[in-house]
Amino acid sequence: MKIPNVEKMAEYYTRILEELGADIESEGLRETPMRAAKALVEMTEGARMATDKLLTMFKAECQTSVCHDMVIVEGIKETGLCEHHLLPILMSITIAYIPDKKILGLSKLSRIAGYFARRLQNQERTAHSIAVFIEQIVEPLGVAVLIDGKHMCAMARGVRDTHSIMKVNVMHGAFQKDQALREEFLNRLA
Repeated sequence: MKIPNVEKMAEYYTRILEELGADIESEGLRETPMRAAKALVEMTEGARMATDKLLTMFKAECQTSVCHDMVIVEGIKETGLCEHHLLPILMSITIAYIPDKKILGLSKLSRIAGYFARRLQNQERTAHSIAVFIEQIVEPLGVAVLIDGKHMCAMARGVRDTHSIMKVNVMHGAFQKDQALREEFLNRLA
């Protein structure tokens, strides 16, 4: 796994700022190249995280042989970077699953969301990746991932649409097959 060289990245940011005509010796910009390099590394850390760090967290077992109650964690806040413009996507992520024999703690779902969100990504792939990962590791009866995203690439440039919210829903297993269950889930969020 490649470790980013922040010093080299800062040099690139210096060149970009110079190309824009910015005074990189001004008080406000003097440290900007290093700050920008560190911020980019932090906002893409999910791509460099090892999944085994996440996998060691899945040890909780239901106390009964089967527990089929719907688990919902709503409002996980994450920031990803649009792979097309390198601008932030501000996401509110909801994850729901119906356990079979394994359960997860709240922090595990948030960590999984961060793992897939903090990288060069698109919102659709983020939602799909979270759902597939939970499906493979936890083996639930069903999993649903909903992401509401505000895209800075649409807000700050191009169409400059500051009000729209992109919504992505991914439903697997029981959430995909059982319309009543899907409706119950979506009604809980309304």
